[in-house]
Amino acid sequence: MVTERALTLLPQDLQDRYGKRQVTIHDGDYLEIPFACEAELVAELRQRGYEVTRDDELINVIDGFNLGSQPS
Repeated sequence: MVTERALTLLPQDLQDRYGKRQVTIHDGDYLEIPFACEAELVAELRQRGYEVTRDDELINVIDGFNLGSQPS
């Protein structure tokens, strides 16, 4: 899950500022970051030297969104 990876990849201070840790029994913990915070979080990451891009297709593949779907 992409949101689970955020717990290991995103610096702790940004996790604390922008996210909320969600605890689940079945899928493990993940970091929930509200969409409204996206632009500010991306700007902070870029200021720190991270190269940040958005790739919804890749996110869907990583999350398994397209698994089992039929090609159109």
